Amino acid sequence: MKTRFGQTPLLFILLALLFNAALPPTPVTAQTCQYWVAPPPQGNDNNPGTATQPWATIQYAITQVPDNACVITVKPGLYQGIQKIKRRFTTPTTVIASVPYKAILEDYGAVLSVSGARNITFSGFEFRHAGPGSDVLVVEVRRSGNTWAENITFQNNIFHDSYNNDILKIYDGARNIIVQNNIFYNQGENEQHMDVNSVNNVIIQDNIFFNDYAGSGRSIPANLHTFIVIKDSNGSADGQVGSRNVTVRRNIFLNWQGAKEPFIQVGNDGKPYIEASNITVENNLMIGNSTQEMIAAFGVSGASNVRFVNNTITGNLPSSAYAFRIVIKDQNPKNQNLFFYNNIWSDPTGTMGAGASGGSNQFSSGDPTATDNLILDNNLYWNGGRAIPPGDVVSPSNDAHRRVANPRLNTNQANIILPRWNGSTFLSGKTTIRQEFIRLVNLYGKIPATSPAIGKANATYAPTTDILRRPRRAPDLGAYEYIPPTTGWRLPTPLDWQLLLLAPFYSP
Repeated sequence: MKTRFGQTPLLFILLALLFNAALPPTPVTAQTCQYWVAPPPQGNDNNPGTATQPWATIQYAITQVPDNACVITVKPGLYQGIQKIKRRFTTPTTVIASVPYKAILEDYGAVLSVSGARNITFSGFEFRHAGPGSDVLVVEVRRSGNTWAENITFQNNIFHDSYNNDILKIYDGARNIIVQNNIFYNQGENEQHMDVNSVNNVIIQDNIFFNDYAGSGRSIPANLHTFIVIKDSNGSADGQVGSRNVTVRRNIFLNWQGAKEPFIQVGNDGKPYIEASNITVENNLMIGNSTQEMIAAFGVSGASNVRFVNNTITGNLPSSAYAFRIVIKDQNPKNQNLFFYNNIWSDPTGTMGAGASGGSNQFSSGDPTATDNLILDNNLYWNGGRAIPPGDVVSPSNDAHRRVANPRLNTNQANIILPRWNGSTFLSGKTTIRQEFIRLVNLYGKIPATSPAIGKANATYAPTTDILRRPRRAPDLGAYEYIPPTTGWRLPTPLDWQLLLLAPFYSP
């Protein structure tokens, strides 16, 4: 086994074996509450829901299982039509594909509507529209009457190809939602991968966001919006004003296709209130491998208490401004308390902030009077050896602890293999979303031992882990923490034990 330190010394291995031998064996318990779903003709909602006589729909299964931490296992196949989920469980209930990405939910409208439901995890599915002519979004999580959807998790799913609207919309007061270890691509015209709209306590982590319309046999719509928007479109109609406590961490964004929009937009609709507050964007990798022009990597409009920390933005990224665009729209109040710490902004082509057709370079764009208390501090900037351009809102020269240096990231993004699922593997040959995630991080986000980003983060603001969920010691700038291999013989520290036990989760 390799740990984050490289080759494990023999003593380390022996100590680990002794440590594991001292532990009591893990008891193997049978699943006492397990039910099954399969497509017709095997599946039938008149069946008892066993492995040999499964139900036909997830919707029906949810209404029938006991509230006893049950597992609903969904067999491979095509599930057409909408699955409407409203049940509120008191125990965690899991709906999982028996073979990852082989249970496909497809329709010409929404394929999954989670409305007022509670305590449910959906894992291992492929969610998609059936094709042109589809209406509304693909998956939604929302309120039902006066009841909020809450404690809902989506993990290890492939969401793709909306032909009309958002791919995943979480809105109308939904709360305590986790979206992790998924892949998203190809939203509908004028829409997003994820619309996070008037919510509370949402975590978006360990996902991959990209677009590839040609791979789906589609032309690129000219008016595509951002990959993730965090906002509030309906004010107090759902019992709260503004999206609150949203974390976007450890995600990968790449292969931009669409209009002049950012990867992530916080606040958007020009409402007369703060549309998003207490927003954390950290440990993300944003890859500028596309030739299509963006407006910037990140955008803010009508938001407060936004932290953009330890992110890595790398590549050509043709855009109106390389780093961010900050404005207020229509009736927005001023933005308040926007913090940018420990990030890497690295354009190896020397065209930082220049559009696809050229033009002057620019670091940031927008209105410098639109924000009260914007702090840019302790970041690394690289423009291929050329001068770092100024910005309308704030310039790198305003960063009192700036570092201008080559972070030594991989700059060869010409032949990037996109993380598309072909029905049996990803195009790279990997078989899981996590393997794809680690592949892309190691290729395009990894800093070497010679990087000037190493050990230079302000530890006060740095997350305790990096993009691969590895603990940071003397934290580095950007999303990736360089961890040197160990040499020689030494007794393992308590942190070494933790890393050894967790190592299988860090390696593909």
